[in-house]
Amino acid sequence: MKTLIVYYSKTGNTKKVAEELSQELGAEIEEIIDKKNRKGLINWFRSGRDSMKKVGTEIGEMTKNPEDYDLVILGSPVWGLNMVPAVRTYLEKNKEKIKKYALFVTSGNTDVSKVVPSFREITRSGPFAQVGFNASKMKDQKLHAGKISEFENSLKKI
Repeated sequence: MKTLIVYYSKTGNTKKVAEELSQELGAEIEEIIDKKNRKGLINWFRSGRDSMKKVGTEIGEMTKNPEDYDLVILGSPVWGLNMVPAVRTYLEKNKEKIKKYALFVTSGNTDVSKVVPSFREITRSGPFAQVGFNASKMKDQKLHAGKISEFENSLKKI
């Protein structure tokens, strides 16, 4: 199965998971670049507000066409119990091109099932597999590796 991992990462946690999954699955990978400044305390608050209000943002040009893949794995941090604006923009632009998708999120403490409705709103369907990574628990290599393995196994059922 030809797989593409598309992700946005502000702090590096989502990038870390995306790169690990890409290596384990032999999947291609592409990062979403948010052109809006998200650095600093004021912009941190604005970013959370944008996410809660479910607004998009301007993103950099993407080079890979999701239509060319059997599965697209979307990776997003969680801000305000929602996907980030950059992932929202990507998904809105490409929802018709994505055949099947899976989802992983990174957060401080959010259960992935609380974020799925945001993705379902846009795609009109749920992900075929989903997993959440708690940022504080990512330091525990054994636990983290177990989560990666669990997600990989759920993808094999697709």
